[in-house]
Amino acid sequence: MVSSIGGRQQRAAGRGAAVPAWAVACLALPALGLLAPPAGAQLLAMANPTQISITVRPGEPGERDVMVSNLGAAPVHVRARLSDWTLSERGEIGLATLGSTAGSLADVMSFIPAEFELAPNENRRIRLLATLSNFGLATRWGMLLCEVRSAAAPVSEIGPRASTELGVTVFLSRIPPDSLHAEITGLTARSLGGDSIVITARVRNSGLRHIVVSGEAALADSGGARLGGGTMTSGLILPGATRTFEWVGSAARGTGPCLATATLDGGEPELLVGETRFDWPALTAGAPAR
Repeated sequence: MVSSIGGRQQRAAGRGAAVPAWAVACLALPALGLLAPPAGAQLLAMANPTQISITVRPGEPGERDVMVSNLGAAPVHVRARLSDWTLSERGEIGLATLGSTAGSLADVMSFIPAEFELAPNENRRIRLLATLSNFGLATRWGMLLCEVRSAAAPVSEIGPRASTELGVTVFLSRIPPDSLHAEITGLTARSLGGDSIVITARVRNSGLRHIVVSGEAALADSGGARLGGGTMTSGLILPGATRTFEWVGSAARGTGPCLATATLDGGEPELLVGETRFDWPALTAGAPAR
């Protein structure tokens, strides 16, 4: 039973700032940044930065550069394209066809150049060009994918040339970075057997801009003494979407009902706080108590 959901708490003095937008790196999106080449291939390339967040005023253009570098010993051919991507409630990520999702960059972003060659140790910029109107979604997201293929023919002349793919996560929004809003919509605590417990918070991004959430979970006895807790999983929540975040660990068995708490930082001035009652299941005969 959830006893308190959607509560807020002032930040303690000295507490660190919210996780910045660039922390979407923790998403572990496929094909980001510096990728290892296929076995035996002399191919090494990098895209920098690997995450971009562009904030624009409605109707006004915005732009940002991505640097693609050939760090290998052979010339390469680069071909760039945009892609959609999706994010599930549990944080599972997948690429999608451009224009197939509601938040697609398909009609609001372009880039130049689309193809070019790089000599060994050469760099070249790809310029992203974007415009958002007052209509439609206030925030869009996607990926800039760069296929990097060896421009040198294989020594054996048999089989395809070595290739890899770099990716840059891109967000485009007309909402300022300080206009964020999230809420805890559910909190559960469940025994996993023995002294193990999982505390799960369900968080909804009720704002119009993407946010990154991180936080802590704790378990206390009826007297307020801490029994266990730690850092919860963290990650991105897209506008209007919901994510679940968990802490799994061991805790001491208190006497009587316990209180499970989640304190989350979504980038707002106040922290999000949720509480729920938790009762340890009865010990089976012969099971040791902590």
